[in-house]
Amino acid sequence: MLSVIQMKFISILVFSVFILSCRKGPSLSKEEVKGLSQNYIKELCKKNLECSAQYLESLPTGEQNAAKSGFSSLDQCMAEQSNQSILTDDYEKITDQQIEKIKRCMDDLLKTPCSEMEQAGGIPSCRDLFPDGG
Repeated sequence: MLSVIQMKFISILVFSVFILSCRKGPSLSKEEVKGLSQNYIKELCKKNLECSAQYLESLPTGEQNAAKSGFSSLDQCMAEQSNQSILTDDYEKITDQQIEKIKRCMDDLLKTPCSEMEQAGGIPSCRDLFPDGG
């Protein structure tokens, strides 16, 4: 027979396993998820500005000033995207798989030259984040 102490230990162990298995949401904290989403938007804005600058340089001098008016600063881009989120606001529905997709997209975003992005129509790993084209 099991002693009372052994029974309590087993009960605590089973309860702990049960609690851990019921945990919802990703392995990152809410703050880390929010930071990841903000970093994604920031890197996207930086890449947009980098590619825009390269595009402007490719234009004839006379057309550059007119085209410049359509491009923003990093701060302006970030402000325009402030209400955007790459992940759902419902933290419990976010999966580690979604987080890995975002990290892979960000890594590819940093490594991929603008010319390659233009030829490929974007970055495949980033398109995977928006399966409905949104």
